[in-house]
Amino acid sequence: MPADYKSHVNRKKKKPMSGFVWMLSGLAIGLFIAFLVYLDKQPPTDISFSDAVKTELDRIKQHNTNTSAKPETPAQQEPKFNFYTILPELEVLIPEDEIRPPASKKTPSRVDSKRYILQAGSFRNRQDAEKLKATVALLGLEASINQVSIENEQWHRVRIGPVNSRRELNHNLNLLQHNNINAMAMELK
Repeated sequence: MPADYKSHVNRKKKKPMSGFVWMLSGLAIGLFIAFLVYLDKQPPTDISFSDAVKTELDRIKQHNTNTSAKPETPAQQEPKFNFYTILPELEVLIPEDEIRPPASKKTPSRVDSKRYILQAGSFRNRQDAEKLKATVALLGLEASINQVSIENEQWHRVRIGPVNSRRELNHNLNLLQHNNINAMAMELK
């Protein structure tokens, strides 16, 4: 059998707790239990009040009996707040025709009559324009290639659209940007 040359990883073993630690924790628990037993065996002690405290308690009890003997009648108490009388006087009645909401006036919704077109690229080489058109088609957008002549040079523009709403335009722009295609929006006249 071949020899195993792989070195073994030495794992550190946890040191077991020494007997001294166990002894100290047991001693602490035992002393706590002994203290609780000692407190349980003690007779209850009466709390004695000083003379000053006793006289103060007697004075408070006497004051409470005097005040409870003379209950104040509601007629003797003045109200702290006067809004109870003021508010009913300020009540305003609103006629029924003012309470009803006015008939809703239909405002014509703003119709976006503008049309937009996206230009995804402009190339001198038609094959590059065809590649971009195919990529745009894979995204689900219909593109066309327009050939223009600028300063005696042929350019091939990849255009998407036209679209009839700003919402659709923004959707198409976001779709193209997420696929790393820089497009330019133009308004058709």
